[in-house]
Amino acid sequence: MKKLEIYINDQIVSEFDREITLDEQQLTFLNKMDSDMDNGIKIQGRLFTNPDSHQRATFVSMNIIKALQQQNESNLYASCAYLVNRLPQLIEVHANDDDGTININLVVEST
Repeated sequence: MKKLEIYINDQIVSEFDREITLDEQQLTFLNKMDSDMDNGIKIQGRLFTNPDSHQRATFVSMNIIKALQQQNESNLYASCAYLVNRLPQLIEVHANDDDGTININLVVEST
């Protein structure tokens, strides 16, 4: 099974099946997430009015960290599902705390 691995400060904290098949309702929810992000997103206080796919993935990755902190399984699942659906080559999300600022690094599988 191919997995998306989530790391915080170099420690693996979660895994998600990258080969999961989503039903129509779940895909509709991911489209709503995109639609909501079309209105703009904030990453570390900076507003992106027309976010690209990398900025969206970073924003969703920040939501994963928040979901883990709040033990919110449904938000964790939706955020991971978004990433594996929109970026199927993504294999790892690394979040590192650097003096109170969370830095996100997205790792894709090499071809």
